[in-house]
Amino acid sequence: MATSECTYRGEDDGAPPDDLQRFLNHLNELKATGCALLVVGDTSRELFTRASSQLLGDDDVTRHRVLAVTDATPGSVADRLPDASASPRPLAETTRVLNHAGTPRSVTASVSSSTSPKLAGIEETRIADPGLAGLESALCGTIDDVAADARRLDPADLRVGIDSLAPLLDHYDVDVVEQCLEAVGDRVRAHDAMAHYVLPRGYDADAVRRLLPAVDAAVELRALDPELHDHDAQQRWRVPKLDIETEWTPL
Repeated sequence: MATSECTYRGEDDGAPPDDLQRFLNHLNELKATGCALLVVGDTSRELFTRASSQLLGDDDVTRHRVLAVTDATPGSVADRLPDASASPRPLAETTRVLNHAGTPRSVTASVSSSTSPKLAGIEETRIADPGLAGLESALCGTIDDVAADARRLDPADLRVGIDSLAPLLDHYDVDVVEQCLEAVGDRVRAHDAMAHYVLPRGYDADAVRRLLPAVDAAVELRALDPELHDHDAQQRWRVPKLDIETEWTPL
């Protein structure tokens, strides 16, 4: 969540200079005190994997990662993890996967031996309770366990992700999902960590709007025609509580 990745609408758009500083200050505060982000957009799952990879942290910096999977593919889990050769510590020591998929199947074992050695040795917990309470309990417990095992965590050292919220919204009312995210977000902020929740729906979708109170900011994604631009995807950040919105910037 480096501030260089986000550009606030500047003076050309009529935004006063102090609004820019207000936005940058808020980003620094979120990183320092912990935050939860909602990643949304009417676009491909590949772009969500790319965004999730960025939010889980750079390859060459030690981060502790907890990823809860509901409908993400094993390949996409591997794609968002750091290059093992660049990571300061083995991924098996810093990464945990929680499997809450509707159809039981291993996320880490199915591709680890061939197409993705990144997943080899990573601890995977298959959540026995298929209900939302099972996911919430497992996530909060794992966050606490990782923080305890790490002994000392600087702000933003612990990164948490859920990919995605779509199956949860298919089975539960949005208010119930919001309560789950609030509980997870509280545990994340208690450890000055960063969480992001993937929801492949447009920013104006009713579910997105109703879940915004449970997060500190939203990250909106969109695809572009690479033949017309020098990149194929963009992101912009929104902080509804502060009425802040960034420009579209390359993902």
